[in-house]
Amino acid sequence: MSQTPRVWRKFTVKSKDGELKLRIQDMPSDRLNDFIDICMKYFIPQETCNKTAGIYKSEEALAESREFVTRMINDIAKSPHNLLICCLDDDPEVVGEIIGASITKVDKKDDPERNLNFTTKTKEVGASFAIISKLISRYNALKDHKLDIFLNDRGVVVNPKYRGLGLAQMFFNVRRQICHDIGIPLTGAWMTAAGSQKAAARDGWETAYEMTYEDFGKETGIVFENVPPICKYMTGKPLQM
Repeated sequence: MSQTPRVWRKFTVKSKDGELKLRIQDMPSDRLNDFIDICMKYFIPQETCNKTAGIYKSEEALAESREFVTRMINDIAKSPHNLLICCLDDDPEVVGEIIGASITKVDKKDDPERNLNFTTKTKEVGASFAIISKLISRYNALKDHKLDIFLNDRGVVVNPKYRGLGLAQMFFNVRRQICHDIGIPLTGAWMTAAGSQKAAARDGWETAYEMTYEDFGKETGIVFENVPPICKYMTGKPLQM
């Protein structure tokens, strides 16, 4: 990410601690470790697939997850606008505390199929990849919409202290702006949690595919606990600007 990070959105929210000035921008290259840290602290332990696999219970699995996340982010960072942060905006010249992160990747029709069936060191990481692989096999937006290019999700996370302020919805909205600006006809994501489903719906995303966690559990042999009734794949069209 050698080019100057782009600021996509500046906005103000009201929290219980008062008014907060925030911005969403491309991740600066010198904040890579902070980006990885927020993914490891909140996304890996709390995202439904990873949580169900029990990664947060094992130090070995957490260490393996960090290796995977670091490789993924370093690879994705080679292309612009794939890694976004939400940070405090008290000083426009300073990237403040990172309180949220979004990861996307531009997929193309002729790209090799994403394959998560590789050898892992820990059973927990293997279980997480198995769940994600099952999700991926359920729905393919590129094929279903007959697209040549697509902005695909790799995760979104918000520090729990700042949840309920609309930050996930803002990330989803910025993804749609990216689609508009660089000419991608659609973006999409598996919404495995109720919060992400509601945030995407508020931003105008549509449900392209859905299934009950009960049915998904029967297919995978996994008991999903503390999940919404439905797991959804949702898509968002480019902003009209």
